[in-house]
Amino acid sequence: MKHFDNIRDLLYSLFYKHNNKDRKLQRIFQWSRYFDWKDLTPEEKLSAKRLLFLPVLAYLILTFFNENFLMIVLLIFGYMLYKKFESTNITKR
Repeated sequence: MKHFDNIRDLLYSLFYKHNNKDRKLQRIFQWSRYFDWKDLTPEEKLSAKRLLFLPVLAYLILTFFNENFLMIVLLIFGYMLYKKFESTNITKR
C-alpha cells in the first residue's frame, strides 16, 4: 500500500503545480558573485574557498602519485604476497 501512496504523491506533484514563490532558491553557478567577496555570507565564502582549493589539492595528489608510482605498486604487490603466504602457513585443526 505504501507504493501506491508514493505513486499517488508523485502524480499529484506532477499534475498540480504548487505555489513555490515563498521558497528560497539556492544559487548554484555564482562565479560573478564570488568577485564581490565582501558581500558574501560566511557559508558562500567557505564554499568558494573549497571550490578554489580543489584544483590545488588534485595537483598535489597527482604529482605525489606520479613521483611515487613504482613504490606504491611495489608496496601493494608486497602486501598482497605477504597476505597470500601468511594465510597458507596457518592451518586450523
